[in-house]
Amino acid sequence: MTAREKGGPLANLAGRWAKEPLFIEWMCSTNQPANSPTDAAEFIRARCCVESRAQLDHSAEAKARFDRYVRGPYSKYRAAAGCQ
Repeated sequence: MTAREKGGPLANLAGRWAKEPLFIEWMCSTNQPANSPTDAAEFIRARCCVESRAQLDHSAEAKARFDRYVRGPYSKYRAAAGCQ
């Protein structure tokens, strides 16, 4: 990633989700330790193998990992909880 690359829609989504209490609840339900948005952000970066959320918008591999390990499972959890 170059210094010019900025986060786009995926980085913004990851940032919003990391701050949601429901996201932290989901992480705990999957036995991932999380007590704060900082923990959630670290989980996303680690799971997607990135140093910055901005990389989600600039790396096909990072986007695929985000979709597989975060977006897909959390979206199902949100749906089951009655969230849109």
